[in-house]
Amino acid sequence: MQIKTNEIAVELDNPFQFDLLDRQSEIETISSITTSVCAPLVMSIDSPWGTGKTTFIKMWQAYLEAQNVTAIYFNAWESDYAEDPLVALVAQLDRWVKGFNNDDPKCMAWKKAKSLLPSIAKSTVVNAAKIATFGSLDLEKEVEKVAADFVGESVTDLVDTFNEQASAINQFKELVGKTISALGDEQKNLLIFVDELDRCRPTYSIELLERIKHLFNIERIVFVLSTDIEQLSHSICAVYGNQFNARNYLQRFIDINYSLKTPDNRRYIDSLFRSLSIEDYFDNRDGGQLEKERLADCCEIFATRFSLSLRAINLLFTRVKLILHSVPTNYYLYGPLLISLVVLREHNIDLYTRYVKDPSVADEVISYLSEGLSNEMLTSFPLALVSAYLIVPNWDSSRDSRFKQLIEPYEKRLENKTYEYDELYQSADHTLRCISSLKNSESHVNLKTTMERVELFYRVNIS
Repeated sequence: MQIKTNEIAVELDNPFQFDLLDRQSEIETISSITTSVCAPLVMSIDSPWGTGKTTFIKMWQAYLEAQNVTAIYFNAWESDYAEDPLVALVAQLDRWVKGFNNDDPKCMAWKKAKSLLPSIAKSTVVNAAKIATFGSLDLEKEVEKVAADFVGESVTDLVDTFNEQASAINQFKELVGKTISALGDEQKNLLIFVDELDRCRPTYSIELLERIKHLFNIERIVFVLSTDIEQLSHSICAVYGNQFNARNYLQRFIDINYSLKTPDNRRYIDSLFRSLSIEDYFDNRDGGQLEKERLADCCEIFATRFSLSLRAINLLFTRVKLILHSVPTNYYLYGPLLISLVVLREHNIDLYTRYVKDPSVADEVISYLSEGLSNEMLTSFPLALVSAYLIVPNWDSSRDSRFKQLIEPYEKRLENKTYEYDELYQSADHTLRCISSLKNSESHVNLKTTMERVELFYRVNIS
C-alpha cells in the first residue's frame, strides 16, 4: 500500500493535462521573465512542503521544451550523498552536452572545463567562500577552522594553491560560457532547475548555493531553485547556529524570490485523492463516488474551520488512507466520521478522550466542530451527516441540540415540495436516509472500530 503521493504525470505534448492546482497561468507568466531577463540570475520558487513544487517545475520544463527552449532539471536531494555538489551538477550538465557533435567547438570547450574540476579543490574554494560571507560570526574562529585543514603546509604553499585554483575557476567559467553559446540566437538563456534543495543535508545545500553563486555566475545562465525558504533557513541555522540570520544570508545567493500561489483547498484535496490513490478505495465500493464526495466535503469544511495548512491536509489524508486500508472488508468505516475523529483528536484531545469514554458528550463535539462556520457552509455541505454519526448513540430527536439545528435545513428542504430535485435536495435526502439507517441498524457503521483504528494510527509517527 502506498502512503506517499504519486507523481503527477506530465506529458510533453500536453504539460497541463493534469494541472489540478491551476499552475498554467503562473508558469506562462514567469517563463516570459526567465527566458528574456539579463542573466546571470538565481531565482527561487518558494512554497511549503507538499504544495506541488516538483510537479510545478516539471510542468514548467515540459512547457519550455514544447516551446523549443532548453532547460535542465537537477534533483539536488538525489545527489546529496556526493562529497561535492559541483560534481553532481556538472554531471547533469554533461548529459545535455552529450547531445552535441563531438567535433563541435562547444563540446571541446566543455571537455576542457570538465578537466579543470580536479584543480578546483573543494576545501579551499568552499571555505574561502564561507569566510567571505561570515558577517555575523566570529571570523577569527572560522579562519582557524579553515587553517586547521592545511596543517603542515606553509603560507606560501597555501597562497600559491589558492591562486592556482582562482585561475582554474576563471578558466572554468570562461569555458562554460563558450558551451552555453551552443544555444545560439534562438534562445537567450539556459534555465537550470534545482529541485528539492530544502530536503538535502544542510552542509550540502549551503555548498551547492556557494557553487552556483561563485562558479556559475555566468552570462545566459538562469538557476531556478525549488525550495521552501523557511525550511532552508532552518537548515542553515543548524550549521551556523540559531542566532544566525539565515534569510539575509540567502539573499546573497538569490536574486528573485517567487512565492507560489496558494492553491484552493478543494483543488488541493481533489489532487490528494488522486496522488495518494485514495480514490481507488472508493472506486471498488457500491456508492463509492458519493462517499468520496462526502469525505472531500467534510475535509474542506475542517480545513476552513481549523485553518489547516496544505501540509496539515496532506497529513490528515495520509492518516485516513492508512486507517481505511487497515479495516477488514466486512467492516464499514464512514469517511466523514473517520475524518471528524481524526480532526477532533488532533485539535482537542481532551474532548476527544471524553467522547471516546462517554458518547453522551456528542453534542459538545458537534458544537466544537461546527464553531465559526458560516450558515452558507453549513447548509452547502452535509456536516449534519458527520454529526449524525457522532450523535447516534444517544440522539434524542425531541430535545434541542446543536445536532438538531444542523439537521433542520435538510428536513425543511425535503418538506418543501416546490423545490426541484437538485444537488442540495439529493444531499438532504441522502443525509436523512443515513440518519434513519443509523438509528435502526448498529451494523451499518462500527463506531468502536473507528475509534480503535484512529487511536492505533496516532501511535504511528508520520513524517
